[in-house]
Amino acid sequence: MFEVFKTSNKPLTMAVYKDITKNNQAYGLEEADAALLPFAVDDAILNAINQETFEAPLAIHFWPTRPTVILGGMDTRLPNFNQAVTWLYKNQDILPVVRPAGGLAVVSDPNVLNVTLLIDTKNQPFTIDQAYEFIVALLQEMMDAHGVSLEVSEVATSYCPGKFDVSIRGQKVAGIAQRRIGHAVGIYLYMSISGDQASRGQLVADMYHEGQANQDEKGRYPQVDPSVMANLSDFSSIDSVEQFVNQLLAVIAHAGVNLNERKQSELDTATYIERMQKRNQVLYDILANQ
Repeated sequence: MFEVFKTSNKPLTMAVYKDITKNNQAYGLEEADAALLPFAVDDAILNAINQETFEAPLAIHFWPTRPTVILGGMDTRLPNFNQAVTWLYKNQDILPVVRPAGGLAVVSDPNVLNVTLLIDTKNQPFTIDQAYEFIVALLQEMMDAHGVSLEVSEVATSYCPGKFDVSIRGQKVAGIAQRRIGHAVGIYLYMSISGDQASRGQLVADMYHEGQANQDEKGRYPQVDPSVMANLSDFSSIDSVEQFVNQLLAVIAHAGVNLNERKQSELDTATYIERMQKRNQVLYDILANQ
């Protein structure tokens, strides 16, 4: 499935970045930059691909995080965003992060695997739907070995509902978002591997309650029902982030892609950390005044 990215007879290469954490301690406000770093890594790669300075046409970034809530830009327009953010930080010890990609709030912790697939579409243009379909096809190929069939359609009462929600037996296990910079495309996946998914769903439901989402005149926020979501481990033998990472990389390698593991410290992320700081400043201002 990756042969569409080949532009010569040379082997196709994918840069692999792993940022795996087991730390279950939430970020403090003084650690905000650590929470922003995964997004800066992705934007550094995306911009390098678009500027044609990245050494590979493909990259993949695995990044579970310490406990946090990753907000979409629309979440900052909650009728009472100040209260939602304050409640998360003061009552739940959660420092949220506003991400650059689209979508709404999702929960992230060491048992939720965030994956960013970064691709150069200069020679193989992808529509938005085609990019989503590509990563779903990749996931399905991986899950075939487990006898698991993925369903793709919006789960309206999940958190961050979207057209390409990924479910198993009617319960959502993953969501997908996208970010594009020129001909560079980042496809963002979160996969709930294990842990208390019902509590994750309740956290987002309560956050929207605190933010008075029901008063939004455009009805932009989901009425989250924790029971509609589950973990991948509920349906397969995959019960750790490391298992998922290894099995997905095996599928990619089997497709003829050379995997080149790299360190994110080799990337110049300073500019993109600054941009993320500016994006999140409204949140920091709220919390600094509490």
